[in-house]
Amino acid sequence: MNNWIQSFLGKRLLKTGLAVFITALICQWLNWPVVFAVIAAIVTVEPTVHASIQKGKIRLPAAAIGAGIAMTFDFLFGQVPITFALSAFFTIYICHRLRWDDAILVATLTAIAMIPMTSESFFLAFLIRIATTTIGIVVSTLVNLIIWPPNFMKEIHEDCHALFGETIELVEDILEYQLMGKRSRQVLKLRFEHLSKGIERATETIRFQREDFRYRKKDVTKTQQLYDLERQIDLLHKVSFHIGDILSASEQQSIPKEDKAVLQTAWTHIKDAYEKKEIDHTAEEKVRSMLYSLIYDHQDEKEILTKSTTVAYELLAIYHLLIEYIERRERQN
Repeated sequence: MNNWIQSFLGKRLLKTGLAVFITALICQWLNWPVVFAVIAAIVTVEPTVHASIQKGKIRLPAAAIGAGIAMTFDFLFGQVPITFALSAFFTIYICHRLRWDDAILVATLTAIAMIPMTSESFFLAFLIRIATTTIGIVVSTLVNLIIWPPNFMKEIHEDCHALFGETIELVEDILEYQLMGKRSRQVLKLRFEHLSKGIERATETIRFQREDFRYRKKDVTKTQQLYDLERQIDLLHKVSFHIGDILSASEQQSIPKEDKAVLQTAWTHIKDAYEKKEIDHTAEEKVRSMLYSLIYDHQDEKEILTKSTTVAYELLAIYHLLIEYIERRERQN
């Protein structure tokens, strides 16, 4: 994850610098003010092309609103403190009311920076500011599309594998806590929260990649790979719910010694299936039989779950999800 962040930030930094350079070059060639275009170019480099386009759609009209407000108050009051204050206030207020919060910074900077730079022809100045902002947004979006286009497939693969490994370790440690009284509940909770955040980050990265595919030539293979990875992360997300249930099982109840042996044996088979990345149907049937027998043996007339049956239910659900994960990995390979 850290390597991905460093790589992403490095590429984004270089793309921002290139977009600013091209934008400034175009504005100087047209003999137009550079600052407004550069501001727009800097804030438009987003993680994906889709995000750049979507935010550019609101930043351009927001900048136009800011410029229009600034020129209006400049015309009415001149370049005095009240002009700056009213321009900033109304620009922020209108953008917020329109729910253009991502564009408030660009619009407000455009409004404030225009006032001291306008001496004549308010309408012409307004048009030039809109034109330069448009140049910044367009150039930045094109650079994001063409230069080092976002590609998160490798990172998603690595994160998916790492998260599943982390999940298996966490399940094993939580079982040690519930069956043997080992480990710290508080530490396990922190690890569970860390896993949940990792799943959320992976889900967001998948969303970035899916959005970027919309602006690329359709590649059926990569699209299918992304779908399989998305399903794997979705399976992991479901597994995390069952992990949480095992962790939160009552501390007041105890698990009989014979039930502990059954649960430990079942987990050994489940972990072995994950590590080998293959499904042993004989072992699969054995695990199901063991866990179902434990569940039915402890099910009373009121159908009240004991701690043993709770853990067994959750292990059985985790096993089903891991089998689906292994099957998807086999198809992917």
